[in-house]
Amino acid sequence: MPDKNGTDFTNAFKAIKGKRPRLELLNQYVEGPQPLRYTTERLEEIFDDIRARFEINWCNVVVNTSLDRLVLNGFDIDDKGANEYLDQVFDKLHIDLEADRTHRAALAMESAYIMVWKSADGEMEIYFNDPRMCHVFYESDNPRKKRYAAKWFRHDDGRHEITLYYSDSIKHYLSKSTKDDVSNPNDFELDRAEGNTYGTIPMFEFVTNGEITKILTEQDAVNILFADMVASAEFGTLPQKFVISNADVSDLKNSPSEIWWIPAGDGQGQQTSVGQFSPSSLDGFLVAIDKLANYIFIQTRTPKHYLMQAGSNISGEALLAMEAPLTKKVNKHKRRFDAVWQDVAQFILQLNGITVDATAIKPSWERVESIQPLTEAQTDQIAINTGIPLVTLLKRRGWTEQEINDMLSDKQDEQARNRTVAQSVLDTLRNQDAQTNTVPNGTESTGQNVG
Repeated sequence: MPDKNGTDFTNAFKAIKGKRPRLELLNQYVEGPQPLRYTTERLEEIFDDIRARFEINWCNVVVNTSLDRLVLNGFDIDDKGANEYLDQVFDKLHIDLEADRTHRAALAMESAYIMVWKSADGEMEIYFNDPRMCHVFYESDNPRKKRYAAKWFRHDDGRHEITLYYSDSIKHYLSKSTKDDVSNPNDFELDRAEGNTYGTIPMFEFVTNGEITKILTEQDAVNILFADMVASAEFGTLPQKFVISNADVSDLKNSPSEIWWIPAGDGQGQQTSVGQFSPSSLDGFLVAIDKLANYIFIQTRTPKHYLMQAGSNISGEALLAMEAPLTKKVNKHKRRFDAVWQDVAQFILQLNGITVDATAIKPSWERVESIQPLTEAQTDQIAINTGIPLVTLLKRRGWTEQEINDMLSDKQDEQARNRTVAQSVLDTLRNQDAQTNTVPNGTESTGQNVG
């Protein structure tokens, strides 16, 4: 049985515990509140007493920009029975919602996990697992082949469990105590082991390069400038008045319709005077924040109109051009995710006794590109005129096999209805023509006068 000397368990414990702080930080940048960074200790001390937090969370916008274009609609496969079963499982288990959570975690924290298994009562289960609680280990000579996977979670009674998943077995380790922080792998002991009759490790890993890893410094700078701007607005943008006088001016009140009675000077030295200081301008902060935003756009290939006002009269072609870098980036994510979703769908079928090759399964996604109906309609019409079948074009547009079949069925029904209506009209016209060409005594008209 694997892990006879406990090495796999120790490595799993260290890997999950070791990566949690970094993943917690990445998640904090996306979900907020973001950490506040300062250039000097003195500034940190000054702002330490300020209770309000000021941040412009562009990390969240960057992640959501890609996430909004990664929408899994289902799976397509030529085997009709397998295709129908996948459709049923997809709808019943709401795999689209689990996929959305998985994609978001992968974009924000560079990895995410899907578990597929059958419950004790034989029901199919598929659910997202947070990357802060899972890890997959691969063969050293083949980094694409899983050796085993690990999941760390906590029971309702407070005890921690680390489960190791192998292709032939599953091992469960429980903590000896219920304390919040378990700092040593020796605090666990093997509780039980069971066989894995399916021959597949049921944890599937989705990996990206991360959407925000390269912009954390810029996000920190934006938040510093924003906090400084708010502080300047509170203390420097309201006009500050001053009075120079030898008289006691402590009773003067600064309010609407208030009249100040100020004694004149004695003619010697500094005379009585009243004035106000110029308010501080916030333009410098806004310009600096915009420049940082522009750098974030470039680094993450996020279209500027997602985060900045770019005008309301952008043409469809200009919009597609602006979004081209984002489209390419999201398509790369799709290609990475496709391979994993194929394995997930294959294992779902395997759990139901259906054996298929993973490459025969095609994940179906919504369109990544922004939709321009008029431009697309014109392009499709040109393609059809050149001989490309409509079904081929719809597949390129991301239609599922079921949607295409429904469309073809509706088209056949419509043609049948049209034939029925046409036949009915033709029969009516024939009857009318027959009545017109028949004389009262029952003889057909020859077109000549009778009499």
